[in-house]
Amino acid sequence: MNHDKTALAARLAERAAGAWQEEAAVWLLATHDHWLPELERTGLIHDDGDGYRIAWRQVASTCLSAGDGPLVGTPSEWQVLRLACLLTGRHALSLANLSLLDETNKRLALHAVAWASSGRAWADSLTLLAD
Repeated sequence: MNHDKTALAARLAERAAGAWQEEAAVWLLATHDHWLPELERTGLIHDDGDGYRIAWRQVASTCLSAGDGPLVGTPSEWQVLRLACLLTGRHALSLANLSLLDETNKRLALHAVAWASSGRAWADSLTLLAD
């Protein structure tokens, strides 16, 4: 992740701090490395005066028509984005194709779900990201 992406991820994480679900969603997108630049490119990340935030409602709406809008991603990448939206606890999207995720993305997804449910420390204790 280059410096600009790292700074953006830090700003988004700062805004999400204290809300496990959003922390996990932001972490997943930042770690996955495809979506933050893509969301920024399409204006789905903005500064609302209180800090940087992902426009989750618009992102979730875009997920319903994956490939028909301004966002570009592979089927596996779209699954990661859908999961991030679901983790926020505010959107209902299908994860019927989780089998599209490769081993690395499956581990990221599992870690993010654990984080969203019980916090980062608990997710880290599961060592899902260990090689």
